[in-house]
Amino acid sequence: MRFDDVLDAEGAAIRGAIEGTVMGTAVTLPGLYILHRQWPYFRSLPLQVKALAAIIIILPTTAIRAEHRMIDYERSHWDGADKYAVERRAHEERLRWGSLSVKDKFADWTARHQLSFVVGSWALAMAISGAIIMRDPVVSQVVQARVWAQGLTLGVIIATGALTHSQRAKAAQMRKHGDHSWEDVLDDQQRKVRAVT
Repeated sequence: MRFDDVLDAEGAAIRGAIEGTVMGTAVTLPGLYILHRQWPYFRSLPLQVKALAAIIIILPTTAIRAEHRMIDYERSHWDGADKYAVERRAHEERLRWGSLSVKDKFADWTARHQLSFVVGSWALAMAISGAIIMRDPVVSQVVQARVWAQGLTLGVIIATGALTHSQRAKAAQMRKHGDHSWEDVLDDQQRKVRAVT
């Protein structure tokens, strides 16, 4: 990679980081303002906790957007047979995705994003159990919320394990047939030779 390319890639990452910061701030600040106006408990929180809430949203948005910009930059500089093979695979993947049922799409998405699914399910379980338990003010609410959330999370982890097992079985089946992406590259080269002659 030439030095100019490195500078261009760095510029793309910086632009992505700025975009992510602006997007995260645009979501976070109004959200914090609404929480401050509508929820007395949130108003009573110290400023450090409110700042932490903003940081927890803004920093990941910044990093993710910068990474997406870098990936876009790298993809814009692909060329040759590799680019054709990657684009062909992406097209086949889009066609496969379009042919899946909603249940299969959900199973496929959760298999590819297991950590996001488990963490998101845990956070949702905590929020739901907290909302249910807060209706009845008792001293042991925190313990009850944790027990409910842990039970729901355990269920999600078991479901994720089942999905992982089914995905590994499919992957093992694919390995029997092997990766023949090199054949796609050869076919593309042969088509180009035929087109010239």
